[in-house]
Amino acid sequence: MKCAHQDCPHSARNVLPLQHRRSGYAAVLSGRAPGSHPASRHPASARIVLGLALSLAAVAGLQWPTRGMAQAVGAPQGVVPPRAAPPKPTGLSQLSETESAQPTRAAAAVAVKTEEGDLGGSDFRIDVPSGENASGTGARWNRQLVLYYHGYQPEPEVFRPNPATNAPYPPTRLVTQLLQRGYAVAQPGYRSGGWAIATAPGDADALRHYFSKRNGSPQRTFIVGQSMGGLLTVLSLEQNPHDYAGGLAICGVLAPADAIMQRAFANRVAFDAFFPGILPDVEHIPAGFHMNDPATASVVEKALDAHAAEAALLRSLADIHTNRGLADVLVFNTFVIQDLRNKAGGNPFDNRNLIYTGTTDDNALNARVRRYAADARALHYVAEYGSPSGNLRRPLLALHTTYDPLVPASTAGYYDELTRRLGVGDRFVQQYVDRDGHCNVTPEQVGAAFDELVSWSDGGARPEPGRLPDAAGQKPVHQEPNAVPTQPKTVGKPQ
Repeated sequence: MKCAHQDCPHSARNVLPLQHRRSGYAAVLSGRAPGSHPASRHPASARIVLGLALSLAAVAGLQWPTRGMAQAVGAPQGVVPPRAAPPKPTGLSQLSETESAQPTRAAAAVAVKTEEGDLGGSDFRIDVPSGENASGTGARWNRQLVLYYHGYQPEPEVFRPNPATNAPYPPTRLVTQLLQRGYAVAQPGYRSGGWAIATAPGDADALRHYFSKRNGSPQRTFIVGQSMGGLLTVLSLEQNPHDYAGGLAICGVLAPADAIMQRAFANRVAFDAFFPGILPDVEHIPAGFHMNDPATASVVEKALDAHAAEAALLRSLADIHTNRGLADVLVFNTFVIQDLRNKAGGNPFDNRNLIYTGTTDDNALNARVRRYAADARALHYVAEYGSPSGNLRRPLLALHTTYDPLVPASTAGYYDELTRRLGVGDRFVQQYVDRDGHCNVTPEQVGAAFDELVSWSDGGARPEPGRLPDAAGQKPVHQEPNAVPTQPKTVGKPQ
């Protein structure tokens, strides 16, 4: 899923409202984090990776996996050979959450030591600020760490050096915001692509231990995550509060995965009721189906354009503004449906008890939509990975755009209710920016939100829910129209 800044593109895909909330809880879909380079993109696939990995064995005994270090000490013995360079994409990447066709990276605003490697099948990147750069600016490491969780993408993230220099690419603009503040940043690439909730926490835990062995134990660690990575941020704070000082969830999925995914499936088969045969049957999605195929999305868009009444019904169901945005969401969710079927070992989707409401013709939709029965074990898998409990013991700040066609900001309402019921509502704050698109938050806005989180964690005032203040805390952040457009040309599409 791109926006005016180049570290987090708009997304035109997905997600659909929960039955009991008119505004909808969107499906968690979103591509990749701004910590890799163009060569790290992969064509879509339905990679099957099962297994719970909430924690890994102690890193002692693991091989040191260093490769591609820039301005760092020499690699120790036992270096893991780098994987073969990934294939170039086939031009189907515009729905990736946090990338554009050419992700822009900041010229190094800080001198940085970068390390890229592999831990147990999960690529990683570590950036540590190392002092002043040639221009006399920069920051030294403050002995604190930020663990960054990227979002949904079809394949595991792979970090590769720039082939022109054989050195790591400069940090992204978002990561640079953290480095400028003196924080080291560690990014796990995950062993599995797609819905990586089962494996990503273990990958992150192994990376934290590895970081400590290489650089010394940080005084404290924060988590930052986008989209699916926002859900991972919440789950990590709930399940391992002793490891983290606080978390920032950007455009995060803050509702149970089963409810979100069930609604995404329900909306996809609602499309089939009026437009049969345009997208693959949900029980027979080919392995080579791409999650962000512009050609397929154009076919869907043309069908919607040709049938205005049916298109209006489906847009009202999905709470999406445009036919193109709806088309991209449907294509994206088709990939996710197959990904979850593969990981769960069966069909986890069930719409037999769902009464479709809130559309322009509820009776027609309920009469025509096909009903599906879930496999019990597959259904349990999606519910288990993952559903937040609301049991927060560390501060969590969430940041969202006001209109997000992929992960609506209303998902935070569910999490807010959970925390208040458990008596820990004072540990959760939701803020927003006046922008459209998935993860369409500027790096500067992420930096301002992170400053609020750190101050809060240091014992300062709890941030005010609502519109994100500027860095000085004097007024809400506002982007001048001529500087950073708040309205993309096509809502929900990368720009």
